[in-house]
Amino acid sequence: MRKLLEPSLYYFSVVAQAGSLSSATEKLGLTVSALSRHIAKLEGDIGVPLFERHARGMVLSHAGRLLLRHAQRTLSDAQAVFDEIQGEERRRARTITIACTEGFAFDFLPVSLSTFCGEHPDIAIELEVVSSERASQLLLSGQASISLAFSFKPEPGVVVQFTQKAPVMALMHVDHPLATRPQVSLRDITAYPVVLQDKGTTNRQLFDIACNVEGIEIVPMMTSRYVAALYRFAQAVPQAIMPSGYVSVAKRLGIDGLTAIPFDNPLLTQRRLQVMTLAGRQLDELAQSCLNWIVADLEETSQGSLVDDHSQEG
Repeated sequence: MRKLLEPSLYYFSVVAQAGSLSSATEKLGLTVSALSRHIAKLEGDIGVPLFERHARGMVLSHAGRLLLRHAQRTLSDAQAVFDEIQGEERRRARTITIACTEGFAFDFLPVSLSTFCGEHPDIAIELEVVSSERASQLLLSGQASISLAFSFKPEPGVVVQFTQKAPVMALMHVDHPLATRPQVSLRDITAYPVVLQDKGTTNRQLFDIACNVEGIEIVPMMTSRYVAALYRFAQAVPQAIMPSGYVSVAKRLGIDGLTAIPFDNPLLTQRRLQVMTLAGRQLDELAQSCLNWIVADLEETSQGSLVDDHSQEG
């Protein structure tokens, strides 16, 4: 920690503990004359002698003992700061920042990453839950290593590591009157309570476009920007229908007694799920392992979707 101390103060502390200039030079790699000049300068700055010189060595004066305590405290504080800085850097090296939309953060990523973290107990995950546009911005600015979002088109400046169709599906109770159908229409769901995400999401944008094209008006029973609130509402209202992506809720459907039925409107299949990294930037080994884990889990989870076409696309 000598670099964090004023040189003369550090040299003084070494001489004080060694008991002589000649003994201190072995540790410091300085000549006796050079070391003597540093001590003399320090005594000149303070204005009092720091040592009592004797033929057999140097003994600290009262002022010297006070200064030595100060030097030791300063060195201890410097060591603590250094350890904290190093610890922070090590923590940062083991931290992976992932930007995603709320659909991924609701259930899929927490469940998936909990298992990954179990295999990498020293890892730290920072999950930034933002809009699709903001997720791309965090990636492009280098603030996130991995981004997951629903999109209609590729983003410039990023590399799409994985993509597949992410159609909007009708989420409902397994005993709902429509639950046994292979597909449902927008007109079918007008007879039931509908809960919708707000207009800023790709889910809602597609849903509104499809309704306009078919000339159907659906007045939702509830709207929210929060997927979790809508999901719980759909659970609590037996005949409610929630237009939702499949992956967002796939890991919970069986547990919660819900199912997801495809819509028959082709517009509702236009959305894509994308896992992205920054173009021209190679992930470190840990982040790459995390990316591979997420992609593998997405592929496995998507097998339950009746409209997943990733395997056909190769």
